[in-house]
Amino acid sequence: MKTVAVIGAGSALGAELAGQLREAGVEVLRIGRRQECDFSLDLDDALAVLPEGLPRVDVVFHCAAAFADDSDGGRWSNGKTNVLGCFNVLRLMQQLQCKACIYAGSLFSTPGVEVLGRSSYGLSKALGEQVLAWGLTESRSDGVFCSLRLPQLYDVMGRCCQHQPWLGRIVAYASRGLDLNMPAPGGSRNFLHMQDAARLLIHAWQEGVNGTWDVVHPESLDYQQVAQCAYDVFGAGGHLRIAADKQPFRTLNLPASGGALFDRLRIWPEISMERGLTMIRDAGHAGAFGPMDVT
Repeated sequence: MKTVAVIGAGSALGAELAGQLREAGVEVLRIGRRQECDFSLDLDDALAVLPEGLPRVDVVFHCAAAFADDSDGGRWSNGKTNVLGCFNVLRLMQQLQCKACIYAGSLFSTPGVEVLGRSSYGLSKALGEQVLAWGLTESRSDGVFCSLRLPQLYDVMGRCCQHQPWLGRIVAYASRGLDLNMPAPGGSRNFLHMQDAARLLIHAWQEGVNGTWDVVHPESLDYQQVAQCAYDVFGAGGHLRIAADKQPFRTLNLPASGGALFDRLRIWPEISMERGLTMIRDAGHAGAFGPMDVT
């Protein structure tokens, strides 16, 4: 039986990934800060103590991340977790006798995606990639590193709202039948359901994929289209209004190569935005979405 480690197993993506792996008969070592994890590791601690007697694992999936803003404190938080934390990941991999890492990267790391320049989050995730690639492929000849630069992720339970506040707000207002005042769309966005993201990470490992890959769902929608879809799915009433006094959403340029990974793996996303919103409605979890106000 294969054994894998999931760092960030308490996150929405990490929990989904661990669940899919176990359903496939894979032994999973869950690493994170939550009580349900098998052991705790603080990526921010430069002197983190690693447990003794850990099993050998075949691959490490790294799904932990900070999603802070571009304030001074936010930049520092992103740098500590997303960049310096990767040195702790390399230390852990030595303890686990593991030579392969699959990284849940971010599409915002790709230069040019954010027209006004990369956020500290996107930059920190890109630098984390470099640390892991250096530790696994440059400093040794037998390591394997693969990063899937995922787009904006969402889930059924509403745990995505921490880093997708506007999607959370759209679901909250549409499910309650409230009028929503929203900025002008600012161009297309790209959303990928956590279930599809986990499938991609698993298949990348199984197919021996390495290198860095942009991931773009075939369906791209602007926030106005997402909101209209949400109002249609929930059918609870309320209206969407574009507020001229609000600053438009920032413009993104989605990479043209973002579908190459689907061709490489021979799998494609199964969940459209309409289906994803329907899953939220049918599961009865719309109440977990929010916040009701986003600046």
